[in-house]
Amino acid sequence: MPFIGISSNVVLVIIGIGLLIFIHELGHFLVAKKIGVRVHAFSLGFGPAIISRQIGETDYRVSLIPLGGYVKLAGEQREDSNTGEDWEFMSKKPWQRAAVLVAGVSCNTILAFILFIVAFKVGVPFITAEIGQTMPGGPAWEAGIRPGDKIVRINNVTDPDFEDIFITVALNGSPAGINMKIERDNERFDVNVVPEYDASVGVQRIGISPASTLEVHKIFTVENADAPAQVSELHVNDEILGVNGKAIATVNDFREIVNANPGKELNLSVLRNDQKRDIKVTPSVVTRWMIGLSCATSKLDGVKKDSFAHSLGLKKGDEIVKVNSDNVHGFSALINKIKESPDGIITLQVNRNNVTKYIKLTKLGEETVKEFSEGIFPHYGLTVDSTVEGFPAEKIGIKPGDNITSISGENVTEWSQLLTLVTASQGKEFEIAWTHNYETVTKTIKPQKNEKNVQGILGIKFREKKIYRKYGFLKACSVGTHKTVINIKRIYLTIQGFVSKKLSTKALGGPVLIAQASYASAQSGIGKLMYFMAIISINLAVINILPVPVLDGGHLMFLGIEKLKGSPVSEKTMAIANYIGMGLVLTLMIYATKNDIMRLFHI
Repeated sequence: MPFIGISSNVVLVIIGIGLLIFIHELGHFLVAKKIGVRVHAFSLGFGPAIISRQIGETDYRVSLIPLGGYVKLAGEQREDSNTGEDWEFMSKKPWQRAAVLVAGVSCNTILAFILFIVAFKVGVPFITAEIGQTMPGGPAWEAGIRPGDKIVRINNVTDPDFEDIFITVALNGSPAGINMKIERDNERFDVNVVPEYDASVGVQRIGISPASTLEVHKIFTVENADAPAQVSELHVNDEILGVNGKAIATVNDFREIVNANPGKELNLSVLRNDQKRDIKVTPSVVTRWMIGLSCATSKLDGVKKDSFAHSLGLKKGDEIVKVNSDNVHGFSALINKIKESPDGIITLQVNRNNVTKYIKLTKLGEETVKEFSEGIFPHYGLTVDSTVEGFPAEKIGIKPGDNITSISGENVTEWSQLLTLVTASQGKEFEIAWTHNYETVTKTIKPQKNEKNVQGILGIKFREKKIYRKYGFLKACSVGTHKTVINIKRIYLTIQGFVSKKLSTKALGGPVLIAQASYASAQSGIGKLMYFMAIISINLAVINILPVPVLDGGHLMFLGIEKLKGSPVSEKTMAIANYIGMGLVLTLMIYATKNDIMRLFHI
């Protein structure tokens, strides 16, 4: 029964997260006992005690909320009730109290190491380093990386998986970029890629997505209606073999067929439980709300390495202002002017960092124009490049060269913002303002659907290609050690990334994200859950050791001050610092939870 599977996964997550906090507190407990501090209470879980048993001076409890635990030490705080007895925590020497504080962090680190070893002994699935898509104009596209390529080394990481790639890119701090070794058609070569910050998600990216198999992973709705896949006999885990009698080799091949056949019935050949089946499905007709204008400029946002344009000497950031002696404004005008020019030498006047350069292009028919345009990607601004005949923008008088300034009274500063506002209108009228010959024009416009360029969609997501990393005991120990060290480094690099603004704080996650990721890991098997719990354990250790009051690291900081000055920090100073520390921790938790909620509801 599906419910049993869901319930067992939830229980595994609760046990896993509870274990991490429990082990942390167990470290404090064991060392406190070792140095002779009395422990009044040791609880497995929080809240009211369900089971309680007094053994010696310690009350051992099993409490209602199974997420962690706590220890209550005798004389833990400087209070009037303290007697000064040797068995009180505050009576111990600074190095002894430090040992108690460090014990929790040490136990979490040791646990992470053990969990990594067990995880790799059981086997952990990772998304492969094979490239499924490259974003046109993105750093990877510009570097010449293609779909089907495999990244076999990234910086000093050999045989990486997609997690290694994502984290290396996100945390890269070198302006020189990232060195990669790419495998293509059994040949290997080096490329250098400089990541770009993506403000929409708050991390650095290079514009790649992982390769997928032809196995159906999810079936979802399309535009608030049943997806064609949902109302067909297609199932999750079906593997698509062919369409209309034609064998399919890649996801891209399949998508091209679906996109090109909106509203037309397709006969899919699928493999289910080692048996072939024929399934009929009709892609939904998908259209976009449009006002019918393009703002592609003649400034280049990307030049593909080893392309024709690159061989001419064109670079990212160049603006082509003239073709021969004719001015060009916009990408369409640039390409059209080259098309209209006779075969032979064409001179491109380029503005590069306010310096004029002239580049010669030898045109040999339409193939040259195609080859040239495929190697460059234009910058999209707000100056109109072209309008579509019969669409609203042309009808209300917007012309090439005009500059869009606002929509519904909201100033627009980027092309992506304009697209978002048009899409969000869902066909309702709104006001659009633009400048024409230095005069501002404001009119009402109503988007319409692009019925000529409709596309088909089924509403399915394919499963990414995965590799299982499973080793013998000695190799698992070696990999576990490496993963422990590398994850500690990554946490500090992450903090550094927030400070240097290479990472946005909106990328922070809280308890909801941890629960979601834990549950997803449990669904992927016990090996993946242990791997993820090891990472959380490392995070718990490193964050706890930070010199923030109320955390273990904060208490260690005060012990260091006490050792230097020869006396404890005053109660007033300690109280103020703890209030500040608690405020910081609560603020961070609230902010991270807000991010979780926004991600959960796709805000």
